[in-house]
Amino acid sequence: MGLLGLFRRIDRRSWHICYECLRNQDNVAEEAIFYYDGPPEEHLGRPVVRCPRCSAVNTRSFQFLKDTAEDAALFGLERIVKKNPRERFAVKPPPASGPAAPA
Repeated sequence: MGLLGLFRRIDRRSWHICYECLRNQDNVAEEAIFYYDGPPEEHLGRPVVRCPRCSAVNTRSFQFLKDTAEDAALFGLERIVKKNPRERFAVKPPPASGPAAPA
């Protein structure tokens, strides 16, 4: 991490961690972090962002972690994000499960 990386701010509302991916990937945070800049969807009365890897809604934004005073976890996650390029966390959403086109 370079000197400029220390001062680079990240948008905490757009960075998320998926707890399902974290559990399934043996607690490897790099495989559970993703970047999503779109609007959240409503699920059981609360706004959530669906994980593009596993489609689970067990996700939390970095801003939520900051608001709930989980500073130790947030510090580690932000450090991972700053240390790696953004492409590392860009995930394409899974294909929509719609009617299949005839081959």
